[in-house]
Amino acid sequence: MTEQGFYNTILVPVDGSNTAERALQAARELAAASGAEVITLSVAVDRDVMPSELMATGQISKKDIQDDRRRQAAEVAQKAAKALQDAGITARDEVTVGDPAHCIIERSRELDAPLVVIGRRGLTGFRELIMGSVSNKVVHYADCPVLVIN
Repeated sequence: MTEQGFYNTILVPVDGSNTAERALQAARELAAASGAEVITLSVAVDRDVMPSELMATGQISKKDIQDDRRRQAAEVAQKAAKALQDAGITARDEVTVGDPAHCIIERSRELDAPLVVIGRRGLTGFRELIMGSVSNKVVHYADCPVLVIN
């Protein structure tokens, strides 16, 4: 935090969901008030290829599907950062691969106590509802303040 009590860096995980968009809007307002840099982080989920993905794609390989996940994550992060930049906010995008909660928590630690602004629900499936949401894990395990947007 700066001397004025504002954060220098705001980390916003984005996945293209409506709640991630609302989190991005909240981060934009906070950054405008504080002059903080916003980092939009998108995580390409590193999981096995689902049978339905293989059936839907025909002859596309597992590597192609994983590459497509990375490309989509990059597009989401870039679009979010550009929207912030267009609003006059200092922003940059980042993409990582892995478990979303773990990646968000690790990146927040690397940034040395940013503010994480995250949507309550993202584009996760039924399994995530049972096992616990990404935002819930981030709230419990991050070493910095986390603002959850509904």
